[in-house]
Amino acid sequence: MTLNFAAGIYGDEAIAAMSVVSRISNLIFSVGVGIGQGFQPVSAFSYGAKRYDRLKQVFIFTVTLSTILLSIISVICLCFTKPLLLLFTQDSQVLSIAQLAMKFECIAIFFMAISIGANMLFQSIGRSVIATFLAALRSGLAFISLVILLPHIWGITGLALSQPIADLCASIIPIPFIFSLFKELS
Repeated sequence: MTLNFAAGIYGDEAIAAMSVVSRISNLIFSVGVGIGQGFQPVSAFSYGAKRYDRLKQVFIFTVTLSTILLSIISVICLCFTKPLLLLFTQDSQVLSIAQLAMKFECIAIFFMAISIGANMLFQSIGRSVIATFLAALRSGLAFISLVILLPHIWGITGLALSQPIADLCASIIPIPFIFSLFKELS
């Protein structure tokens, strides 16, 4: 809703373009979430068994696997941006805006694994406050702030950058929490 409101000042084409890119991005994000959900029971069991070495090892494996898979998907989307978008629309103005936004989002996809892995880690070990904060970053705190601010600075490019920068923030901010947790557990 916030995205549509922010895109609305650029017309129906911008709303359509951002909606298409958002749907594709969420589909790709779901791959990482699926891997993260597979990680959660192993993480919870390792934490409960006080096997913190295994918890760290499984976390690193999960983030690495997610990064590899999301990177492959991202490269495919970067190479085939236009054909992918043509599955959703033939409108040249929508395509023009969507191609820009999709390229930015494909770059951000490389970093999503950290965000997803950290969120799943903290959920599975019962640190719900941190997990909720991290989950709220991508689509809430960072995104809403950026989608309101960036279009005023960079116009439609700022709109296209809002979700990728929110994804980047959601991937950088968990890093100190992760290091702190593993330091605490060692």
